[in-house]
Amino acid sequence: MNARTRAWIALGSNLGESRRILQQAWLFLGQEEGLSLLSLSRPYVTAPVGMESDHLFLNAVGILETVLDPESLLLRLQQVERHFGRPLKMAGEGYKDRLLDLDLLYYGDRILSSGDLVVPHPRIGARLFVLAPLVEIDPGHLDPLTGLTAEVMYRQLQQRIESGKEDQQQIERKEWD
Repeated sequence: MNARTRAWIALGSNLGESRRILQQAWLFLGQEEGLSLLSLSRPYVTAPVGMESDHLFLNAVGILETVLDPESLLLRLQQVERHFGRPLKMAGEGYKDRLLDLDLLYYGDRILSSGDLVVPHPRIGARLFVLAPLVEIDPGHLDPLTGLTAEVMYRQLQQRIESGKEDQQQIERKEWD
């Protein structure tokens, strides 16, 4: 049996009943063999970043423990996305509206880059919709690439946005109710 490793997962949706989809996807992950749910942030309503859309996103970050290796965990996340109606991603395809998006943000303190898997996720430091919920549930989490905590990364991004070095990012914390 493999050792248990913590993994941080970003959840997002901007089509359909996003609140229900994210909650059900999180619970579905908890029923998967080799995965144990630890914590889920509140949902955050955000404007699309890096794409054009008329639909706002609902985002959250969760922490789970797994005995799966990173590649197997990524495959499991993709299977859950398809279960909730997301088509297979095509190579070179840009960002699109989606019922469910699950991204592997961190896998323990590992740094990986192979094929479809890059961990830590390469755009964490530029996205409030990832950093805000991450800070809510794990402000002291250390990014293995930068050595910075999630809270410091969040503050740095806010400063870049306020100074005009990064585009504005609309974000509002909600409740699951």
